[in-house]
Amino acid sequence: MPGATATGALGRALRRYTHAPLAARLFVHGRAFLSDLAVVERYVPKKGFIVDLGSGHGLFACVLREASPTRRVLGIDLDPRKIEVARGAIQDTQWLRFEVGNIVLDTPPRCDAVTIVDVLYLLTFEQQEAVLRNAAAALGEGGPLIVKAQERRLDPRYALTYGQELITVSMGLTKGGRDRFYFPSRAEGVAMFERAGFVVDVVEMPKRIYTDVLYLARKAPTKP
Repeated sequence: MPGATATGALGRALRRYTHAPLAARLFVHGRAFLSDLAVVERYVPKKGFIVDLGSGHGLFACVLREASPTRRVLGIDLDPRKIEVARGAIQDTQWLRFEVGNIVLDTPPRCDAVTIVDVLYLLTFEQQEAVLRNAAAALGEGGPLIVKAQERRLDPRYALTYGQELITVSMGLTKGGRDRFYFPSRAEGVAMFERAGFVVDVVEMPKRIYTDVLYLARKAPTKP
């Protein structure tokens, strides 16, 4: 069963952090519980070179690798402390690695797919679009971009989404967003992807605690 396989991959990924600092271990376990990473993984190609932008402590990158041995995975994050934790979780350095980088300013290397999980809301809308454009530049025509994000809605779950992020930022577990968060509406999000050069479908995440959605995008053909 694909779901069972993905869930098993998440458990194996978590075991990589056995010797990580306590705060990092607590964070990755909390993220595993709340973020439905096994669901996101199912939409990512099973083979090829995958770049995970804003990889943080590296949990999702580890899930990608644990779920499929035919993936090569690179995680990129601005925070060197998180990259240090991520590198401590590496068991297969040939196929899984982490680098410090600025996903807003720098174009990732050419790859077969790009993933971005629970990151964009920490950036202004202009910066979010810059990240999407960088992802487009790294992909060939039809290349997939899988983004897990949260929508701004008239919905009690949106207040819960916003409140949880305030807590994680105030505790120093997440960088950015100290003045505000940048959650687009669905229409704003779709328009952003389209301006960046993607065609996109939006899928609701199955856990309905927060306003989480998946943007399943593919790089649009170049206009003649």
